[in-house]
Amino acid sequence: MRIAVVDFHPLANDSRVLRTAEALHRAGHEVLLIGYGPAPRNAPYAVSLLPDLPSPFAIRAGILMRQAPANLLPASSHAFYWLHEGRRRAREILSAFRPEAIHANDWNTLPLALDAKKRHGTRIVYDSHEMAIAEYEHSLKWRLAALSHVKAIEGRGIRAADAVITVSPGIAEALAEAYPGLPTPSIVRNVPDATLAPFRAAGSTIEVLFHGLLRNNRGLEAIIESLPLWRDEFRLTLRGSAAPAYLSGLKAQAEARGVANRIRFEPSVAPPDVVPRASEADIGLCILPDSSRHNRFALPNKLFEYLAAGLAVVTSPLPDMAEILARYECGRPATDDAHAIAETINGMDRPAIDRMKRQALVAAADLSWSRERETLIALYDRLPRAPGP
Repeated sequence: MRIAVVDFHPLANDSRVLRTAEALHRAGHEVLLIGYGPAPRNAPYAVSLLPDLPSPFAIRAGILMRQAPANLLPASSHAFYWLHEGRRRAREILSAFRPEAIHANDWNTLPLALDAKKRHGTRIVYDSHEMAIAEYEHSLKWRLAALSHVKAIEGRGIRAADAVITVSPGIAEALAEAYPGLPTPSIVRNVPDATLAPFRAAGSTIEVLFHGLLRNNRGLEAIIESLPLWRDEFRLTLRGSAAPAYLSGLKAQAEARGVANRIRFEPSVAPPDVVPRASEADIGLCILPDSSRHNRFALPNKLFEYLAAGLAVVTSPLPDMAEILARYECGRPATDDAHAIAETINGMDRPAIDRMKRQALVAAADLSWSRERETLIALYDRLPRAPGP
């Protein structure tokens, strides 16, 4: 089957998209990966890059211009969608490739997939990485400027999809509730395709890690606020990319609380290096505020990366993450409150951390990409073939 995997993010940094393309290629499909550069290194499938993204200011202005009108006229969403140069170029690439199926990553690829279905009878697999209509519902600006647009785009596209997958049981149930009549989506978790790290006992200094995109609504301010309350042997690393102003704010918070000497800020690393670098730590943090349905049902890829790296984990007591903690005894829960975080961290001595680190590797062996990949490939095997040209 000819399959176009479409993603409107920098491809080299999107681990889930790269795993998907690799799995489909290994299953014998002809894969074309479409998205923004940089391209993944040594990809065994074809890659087609879109024009470079404009400046952050131009991106924000474009989003406002295309999305805000949907508050008054929802039908404008699909017309204004094509004002974006990258989407028009992606349509040209798809017209030349004539895929039998499109793997549409996130809501903003759905109009492109619908266009291909109308033109060529292309089948659509919608991969909902996030709960799109709730991703930023904690933000009044987003609700006013973007929510109607996102609802219009996803609502039309998800009902036309031939299959829907998502990353957690909670999001699958929430999507079925949000769109009555939609069959419950299949679950393909965001687990890394990585060799499990060997067990490493905690040393005299206990390293605590958060990795991933550094931005608000991820509990980072509460984590830094809690750091002065941690026992002396704990050290914190925040590893990931961030907007310069936001990163400066986090560093200023660390200085103001007198913990700048106990925290390292590091840049993000390439996807193949995420788990090996994480294995240098002892505890992985995944603390999301319960501020939206998106957060409530999240199963972030960082959680599974921590497990593969053999880290004890501290997560929010939110349903899908809490279930993994309870099943494998690989970590402890903490809300996004500084005192709660400090209490949880300080309640973990070295023997307990080592037990949880061993259990993390047990969990990672069970929650492996090899198993999730089987679900993905089986879904494509069941997909009806598109009509011929």
